[in-house]
Formats: sequence, C-alpha cells, structure tokens
Amino acid sequence: MKGFRWLAAFVFLLALAGCKVALYSNLNEQEANEIVAALSAEGIDASKTRLEGSNWQVEVEEGRMGGALDVLRAQGLPAERYATMGDVFQKQGLVSTPSEERMRYIYAMSQELSQTLRNVDGVIAARVHVVIPANDPLSEKIRPSSAAVFIKHRPDVDIRLLAPAVKDMVAHSIEGLTHDQVSLSLFEARRPANAAGAGAGAPKPLVLGMFSTDTAMVLLGLLLAAAVCLMVLPMLLRRQGLDWRNWTRSQVFKR
Repeated sequence: MKGFRWLAAFVFLLALAGCKVALYSNLNEQEANEIVAALSAEGIDASKTRLEGSNWQVEVEEGRMGGALDVLRAQGLPAERYATMGDVFQKQGLVSTPSEERMRYIYAMSQELSQTLRNVDGVIAARVHVVIPANDPLSEKIRPSSAAVFIKHRPDVDIRLLAPAVKDMVAHSIEGLTHDQVSLSLFEARRPANAAGAGAGAPKPLVLGMFSTDTAMVLLGLLLAAAVCLMVLPMLLRRQGLDWRNWTRSQVFKR
C-alpha cells in the first residue's frame, strides 16, 4: 500500500499543477472576452467564468499568472472605465454652485475625450487633461483654454500619423480651445518579455519542471487509470478465492 500512497500523492501534485486561479474579477462579458482573446493570441490558456449577476471572472494557470499580467499590461487590458456626461451630471437634490458645475463639466469633458481616443486602433491608454480658466467677464485679459493629451500606443502602430487629427478633434470639442493650445505626448508601450516566444509555435509551459501541460494531462489520466486498476484488482482476485499479495508474488517469481 505504500507504493499506492506515493502514486496517489504524485497524481495529486499533477492535479494541483494544472489548477487555475482568478486573474481578474468583476468584469463585464466584453472585457472578459477581450482578455481571453489577448492571452490566447500570446499562447496563454485562459477561461472565463460567470459570477453573480452580469459579472465575469478570467482564470489562468497559476504558473502563468506573471506572464499573463505582463501581456495585459502591455495591451492596456482590462480597459479603463470612463464616466460619461450622463454619469457626471446626474440629477441630485442639492443645487450645485457655479464652481462645482464648472469642475464637473471639465471632468466630464476629459472623460469623454479620453474614451473617444481610447477607441482609436492601436491606442492602449488615453488621457486628456483640460484646463478651462474661470475668466472674469469684466477683465480685458482673457486666459485661453488648453489641453494636454497623453496616449500610450502599441509598438507596431505609428500614432504620429494621426497627431494632427487628434489635436483637431480635441480643439473642436472644447469651447475657446485652439489647435496651438493642445499638446500631445505619445508613448510606445513596452513589449512583454515573453512576447517573442509566446506565439503558436512557442513551447508550452512545463508542469513541475518536467512535462508540458498536455503531456501532464495524459500522464494524469494514465495514472488515474492505473490507480483504479490497483483498487479493482484485489476485489476481483478475492472473488476467485485468491489473495492479491500471494498472487503478485507468484507472478513476480514466475519471471
């Protein structure tokens, strides 16, 4: 029975090696699909599970969590959730002051523009910081509005070609803002360390440092089948009036 215990322990370790852990939770279905697709494209096996309500969870093998996070960080996933004008200007019981309304308008405008830029192909993350001075209507000196745009993009996409269009869109979206008052900062995303070798032809991760995932699953099935045979064989021998220990010794000594 000692050998059977070692066999059961080894089977248990293989089963644990293939266990999956939660990578992200509280996602909507679109976010979960985007994450699973991005990881699958890099050769990382991921699955989604539905939680309560409309929430979803993405799971990966525990040994691949670090690589999965690197891939998602490089692609800006899960995407940031932006507030809309309707979210910012919800009806409330208290009357807001003009200063509060102005700040809410600036924040809502920044969120709307950031979300629009995030939808451009190749853009991983986008931020628009809007400055709309509170000019005194009685003053002759008027301070112009300004905006600073931050964009992080994929390394394989040249966003510089879209720079004039981005500045025009921001300038035309904010009253009193000119093209010259819009600054644009472009940053290329860092490639994940395992991006070059995580494609379809890349070697699969090892389980316990010995086997690939597919090989480990096959071995696990064979070991489970062997364990079942070891449990069933003594019962069959007892039905025939044989003791399985004596039968095993006799078979060994025959050889």
